[in-house]
Parts: sequence; structure tokens; C-alpha cells
Amino acid sequence: MPGPRLLSTIVRSLGVLSAIGFLFLGYVFAVSEWKMRRSYDAPLVLLRPAKPPDLVAGRHMAKIAGCWAGCHGNEGEGGFESIKDIHRSAAPTLSQVLPQYADDELTRLIRYGVKRDGKSSIGMIAYATWPLGYQDLADIIAHLRAQPVLPPVERSHDFTLRGRWAMVTGKWGVDAAMVNQSLPRWGELSRDTPFERGRYLASVVCAACHGRNLRGSALESTPSLTIVGAYSEEQFRQLLRTATAAGGREVKRMSWVRNVEFSDQEIDDLYAFLREHDGQQIVFGNESAPPSAVRDKDRRAAGPVTPNYAMQRSARVFTPLAGITSGSPRFRSASGAPTARRR
Repeated sequence: MPGPRLLSTIVRSLGVLSAIGFLFLGYVFAVSEWKMRRSYDAPLVLLRPAKPPDLVAGRHMAKIAGCWAGCHGNEGEGGFESIKDIHRSAAPTLSQVLPQYADDELTRLIRYGVKRDGKSSIGMIAYATWPLGYQDLADIIAHLRAQPVLPPVERSHDFTLRGRWAMVTGKWGVDAAMVNQSLPRWGELSRDTPFERGRYLASVVCAACHGRNLRGSALESTPSLTIVGAYSEEQFRQLLRTATAAGGREVKRMSWVRNVEFSDQEIDDLYAFLREHDGQQIVFGNESAPPSAVRDKDRRAAGPVTPNYAMQRSARVFTPLAGITSGSPRFRSASGAPTARRR
């Protein structure tokens, strides 16, 4: 049997370790709560659309931006958004929330992730809706306001210790803290070419899952979109129509694309952009660098190009602050049916 001194040492050591553990847990809880409860500065800006809102266009953009066919349910009825081992949150019924917000307050929420009370939203991925132009925002808001009132989903936020630690370290966080207000708002800039139109779509559609620079998310292991370099136009079209990857594999986490109904033009524009782009322009707002120069620079830094280059890059390049990504069935509507959307 161990002697009294050894037992005393063991007891003291366990006491010290317990105290350190409690201090660590207290620190993680306090910092994560502060980030969720603090106020964030963001301006109230009136909508300035060039023409009256188009409800049909608003319905389509609501799907592209993730308001519909997403974590708020198939048609805004509310649902549940979760990331395994990070959090599970109820996404509210939109017809219950929108009447509480004036248009300028709703614009601030969508673009900056800042609610009426000044606190941040959680799980909206506002950096992916920051690029929305005034016309698209006006169309979306008008469409959502025209919907019938539906029963509310009970609000809830459940966070794991890992989720709170990710919030403390910045690997995941509240929306307002992750919006870079210095970046261009692509929806307000020229969209005359397939590249420019594809850049706008990618910044809204793709960034939410594949990270702000489109190089994938370490949090949930989504790939870099350099993988598009391995796709033919027809294979890419099939992916965005049916969530079926090249080779016939179903990509369950992309099942939401079946409900978006991307137009042929949108798919062509996304393909044109992603084939030329490694994400630099979106994350840094670099409009002047030729896309081919950005691409070639990144490829030189990555090493020799191989026939499997796109897969090689997607497997090894990740960004800690990448956006929240989707799993399957990550999203569920109020009725409990999986919606599997990127947000």
C-alpha cells in the first residue's frame, strides 16, 4: 500500500488538476458567452434597389442565399441547423421573425449578422450573404414578407464544449465577428462577364460550405473547390442538378442543390469562375489581379502540377476560419424532414 506521503501527494495533484480543469472550463464558457452576448457595431442602411422588387426573382434568390431550401426549412417554416460535436440550433420560422424587423434592420441582419438588439446571429453565415446586392436583397425580403404566417419553431441553441472552444479560438464563431466589412460587395459591382457573375454566385452559394476563400473547411472536411478543375462542364452541371459527383457518387451534403433549380446560365457562370479561380479574389477583394495569374501563383506554391492536382490541393489546403459547412442530414425542417442545406 502507498504510504501517507504518497497518498497526500496524489490527492494534492488531483486537486490541482481539478482546479486547472475548472478554471479552463470557466474560461471557455465565459469567453464564448461574451462573444455571443456582446454588442456589435453595424450601420443601418436603407435598401436602394434599382427597380421595384420582383417576387419571382426573390423566391429564387432566397433559395440561393439559403433562406429557403435551407436551415429555415423548405419554405421558411423553420428547422434545425447543426454541426456534429459543435452545436445544434433552431432556425426560426421566417414569418414569425420578419414582422419584428424593419427593412433596414433586416438588411443589417443579413449583411452583418447583427440582430435588432445589437447581438450577433449564430449560424446564419453572414459573410456569405454580405456580398448580396441591393436589388437581390430587396427581391428576397419582398418575397419573404409575402409568405403566409406559419406556426413558430421553438428557439434553442445547444453548444458542446468543443463548439465553445472553437468559438474561443476563432475556428468557428458568431456571424458578426466573421464578416469582413472591407471586402467588396460583389452584388453591387459589374457582372457583365461569366467570371464576374460566377464570382458573385460563388461568394454567396459556395463560401458558406467551402470557406470564405473556397479552399475547404477543416471543421467538417469539405474540399477545396479547385476540385472543379477535374470536372467537365457536363459533370459539373450534373453535380448542381442532382448532387451526383463525377463517377456517379451521391454527395449527400449537397442534396440541397436539387431544390434550388439553378439556371443553365448560373451553372455556366459558376463553372467559368471556379475553373479560373482559387479563392483569392473573394477573400482579399483583389479585383485587379488576373485570375490566371492568381491561379498560376497558387499552383507554383503548391508544387508540381499532377494529373490529380485538384484532388491533391483539396486534400491538403484548409483554412481554420472557413465557413460552417453542411452534413447530412444536418438540416431538418419543422416537420422533422431533412433538408440537408449548406447553412
